[in-house]
Amino acid sequence: MVLDMDYPNTELKESDRFVVDAMLGRLARWLRILGYDAIYSPSMEDWRVLKIAEKERRKIITRDRGIYVRAKKRGLVCFTVPPEYDVVHSLAYLKSKGVIDLHYPFSPTRCTNCNGILERIGLDRWRCTGCGKEYWKGSHWKSIEKTIIKASIIRFPGEESDPAHGKRGEDPR
Repeated sequence: MVLDMDYPNTELKESDRFVVDAMLGRLARWLRILGYDAIYSPSMEDWRVLKIAEKERRKIITRDRGIYVRAKKRGLVCFTVPPEYDVVHSLAYLKSKGVIDLHYPFSPTRCTNCNGILERIGLDRWRCTGCGKEYWKGSHWKSIEKTIIKASIIRFPGEESDPAHGKRGEDPR
């Protein structure tokens, strides 16, 4: 599989905004790497997750069955990630449900630290407008690409098969 590194994630919509519960910090960072607006705090309580989702019309991503049940009662959009899934399988699972797209933007757009917007400050350098953290294209770029490729080729039972990536239900782990 060839990953299109020139594909900017410009197709994000208002509905592509998430609030991620306290159990899924690594997943929240990966959503930000992919360009998604993902609110997360390790100390965010359940009631706060629900309130943010309701007020800002964000989709909830959680491992907590209780949050899921309360979100559905309130008419909120909520997705549960199975607790046994690592980050790669969590991304693949969300992709299989149509929640996210795994195209990687050529230029980063979100700070993995604070969710702020990144501004270009050099050829391959960016700075967060929120916290000031700087990002650059380094050797880590390849490991990011590899993680996204791994998540892209995982298929779950019932998911449409992509002829370029193997049979439906295949898990390359």
